[in-house]
Amino acid sequence: MSARTIRHAKESDIPFLVEAIVSAEKSNTPRMGLATLLGINEEETRKHITSMLEEDVDGCEFSIRSFLIAEVDGSPAGAVAGWIEGATDEMPSGLLKSNLIGFTFPPESIAALRTNAPIIGGLRIDRERGALQIEYVHVDPAHRGKGIAGALINAHLERAGQRKAQVQAFADNAVAIGLYERLGFSVTHTYTSTHPDTIRFMPHHSKVLMERTPTK
Repeated sequence: MSARTIRHAKESDIPFLVEAIVSAEKSNTPRMGLATLLGINEEETRKHITSMLEEDVDGCEFSIRSFLIAEVDGSPAGAVAGWIEGATDEMPSGLLKSNLIGFTFPPESIAALRTNAPIIGGLRIDRERGALQIEYVHVDPAHRGKGIAGALINAHLERAGQRKAQVQAFADNAVAIGLYERLGFSVTHTYTSTHPDTIRFMPHHSKVLMERTPTK
């Protein structure tokens, strides 16, 4: 029987975390929004994601400290990011993420982002201050179907204690939505971009916000 443990991510996990972020960004499609919006290819995007993780700015999805790792027989098999919104210097994660992107990506990519951002304006979801945010749920293909994603999310929920939890998913990702529903999340809002070019940049034109309220 394989031995599985859940632990905090560390610097040596960065290559696996990059894979987790890229996989989640693509959401089972060829389109990675982070790359298309910034006007660069996937290989370059991976390098810049690595740089953002190396900065380890706590309180957003691009922090090593946000991730828990499921390790099977000594190797990373799954990863999930989670943080309490606004808990780091009372700064919203969106601002921390924007600062990281501005610091690590080249000026021409930032200019492309400013040009392309209105295309996906309808998909913007504000994160609730004080709520646990779940992001970048990823399991290595060789280990899927073994409950790893659920175990990682539950570990984040246990760490956060009695507080609301939120997760976002593209509306066509039935597998992810089904997993979150089994863990007690339910869809509270749907966000749709009506811009005709959205699907050129993103995996889908609609996202759902799912929430889980604490049980007493």
